[in-house]
Amino acid sequence: MAQLERCFYGEEFITPPEEAYRWYLRYPYTVVAESDCRRVVGFVNLFPVQPHIARALRAGLFNDHFLTLDGVVDIEAEPSSPLHMFLSCVVVDAAYRHRGITRRLLRRAVEQYAAVSHRCSEVLTDNVTAEGVAFSRRYGFRFLCASNHSSSVYSISWKNLCAQLADA
Repeated sequence: MAQLERCFYGEEFITPPEEAYRWYLRYPYTVVAESDCRRVVGFVNLFPVQPHIARALRAGLFNDHFLTLDGVVDIEAEPSSPLHMFLSCVVVDAAYRHRGITRRLLRRAVEQYAAVSHRCSEVLTDNVTAEGVAFSRRYGFRFLCASNHSSSVYSISWKNLCAQLADA
């Protein structure tokens, strides 16, 4: 996955693979991937982040390169607190695009939160590529701000993202 991610993002935007693997080991719901039986051809990272990280994201002041395990929320802790979801990465190999992989990955990622869906308030994304911006617009995210690291921050309510994924 790290190799695929490097095809689209500079190192300054990528969470170190060791740290991302720590998220996965502790919280398997943070990643959904698809393979062609030989290698990963696409993946999505969708997970709740601590409130202070969500605030920094909304203000364009957080680069997920610096996200650590303690920034990811345990969905079983504090069962009544709202969850601020971060769609930190959507990557599909160029050779596999236009096959519905992105929508499939997103649906599977969202389904992982079915038991806590009522607590999910919003989904934030921090786009560092033109393709990311196009993705956000296509799925109905609204522009919030330009970040302090040359990206574009977008947001959508959890309910509206689920509706987008239910269509078509």
